[in-house]
Amino acid sequence: MLKKINILLENKWIPLSFRMVTLISFLGLVIIGFSAPTNDAFFLRQLSVTNLTTSFVWRLWWPMIILSAIFMGRVWCMVCPVEMVTTFFARIGFKRKRPQWILSGWVITLFYGIIVMVGITIIQIDTNPKYTAGYLLLIVSISVISGLVFEKNTFCRYICPVGYFLGIFAKMAIWGWRVKRKPVCESCSDKSCINRNYTYQLNYKSCGVDLVPSEINDNNNCILCAGCLKTCKTYRTSTNSLRPNPAIVKIGFGNGLMQIKPLLIVECVFLFFLSGHLIDEIAEFRLISNAFYSSKAGNITDYFITNTTIWKDLLALIYLFIFLPAIIWIIPYIIMLSVRLRVSLSSYLKNFSQIFLPIIIAFFTGLIFMEVGTRIPYYKYIVHDIKGIETTKAILFKQIIVTSLPQWTHWAFLIALMLSLIIGVFISFNVIRKLELKFEIKENKWLLYFLPFIFIFLFISGVLTYPIFLNFLMT
Repeated sequence: MLKKINILLENKWIPLSFRMVTLISFLGLVIIGFSAPTNDAFFLRQLSVTNLTTSFVWRLWWPMIILSAIFMGRVWCMVCPVEMVTTFFARIGFKRKRPQWILSGWVITLFYGIIVMVGITIIQIDTNPKYTAGYLLLIVSISVISGLVFEKNTFCRYICPVGYFLGIFAKMAIWGWRVKRKPVCESCSDKSCINRNYTYQLNYKSCGVDLVPSEINDNNNCILCAGCLKTCKTYRTSTNSLRPNPAIVKIGFGNGLMQIKPLLIVECVFLFFLSGHLIDEIAEFRLISNAFYSSKAGNITDYFITNTTIWKDLLALIYLFIFLPAIIWIIPYIIMLSVRLRVSLSSYLKNFSQIFLPIIIAFFTGLIFMEVGTRIPYYKYIVHDIKGIETTKAILFKQIIVTSLPQWTHWAFLIALMLSLIIGVFISFNVIRKLELKFEIKENKWLLYFLPFIFIFLFISGVLTYPIFLNFLMT
């Protein structure tokens, strides 16, 4: 199968043709999104599940690219139209060197933080088709500006928050982009895969995200554009039959994570934001809270659509994105210190925090089932009314009664989440074994195997207490 895919990637129209299709689809979603006729919160809440733009972007596309990253790496980047757009404008732009503040990775983390804290949590762009359309245009606009100003493909590597997100999840992927035989690269004289003469081409091009194909050993940054594969074949100076050498290869599930490469501090901060966002998303479904107790705490959406004061909004953000993540990530470290596992805070964040990555991915996997599954009753209406306006009116006036999912589906979602967590724990155990060997831990290492369960307990506690905290702010 991989051989057929790699042969397909040699074609000059692959993946360029896919990106053209997704660009047209992208523009279509923007047009449909701006068709929302009102800013009424009550109407928009219903419209968010009947309008194609919000339903597809947040309830189908976003979950699916996460799921695809877990198993196939950054495959979304292969067909993403933004790469084509930013490369085109970089070709005609100023090609300035990128400053250190862009190369540091903080731009991505802050961009993501603004999106989830302000955009999704407060403004709720995921419930308003107009705001979703504006968000899509913002992404494209920033990619155009970065392309015009800076050299190469600056946006995909150093600005795009989706790419950073997928890079972390792609540590689990079964496939990866690698050179099959490094001696082939060592004997190459033209180095077309990194030759600056081919940087700004749309198809047969050298790497635009500052990678050397022969040195790629993880899935973090390669956007699978297949440019180096094409140049390796087209611009070769040798008739070596082993070329093209770069290709998609099977690396094994979780291979990237098992390398135990230290995280950057900026990546740890990104995981802080990610934890808060995940708590917010799971709490919105109230699946876990309903399974454990019959809380009457207000819905998260109810809180942010009411007229609250700025200080209450600020308290909610601090609680969700700073207080809860701090408890979830720091308490395991305190427990480690309590049994005299001598690990510095820096080493804990960069290395031992990777024990919890499979757990986070497991929670996201469970969330995906909920996101997609709970919207199934609405899909048939979206097909006939992509704007969702008439469908929403019919639902509100009781002309359409949307069939509720059977009660057993709630337990099915919970079981899927539990199974994902069980798999996540086993993967975490493998990470722990790698850490034991790397840091030569011999005493009290048994505690490390309790950390995944501690993390799960703290995370679920955050999911349970967050709605209660919001309910307290509303009173």
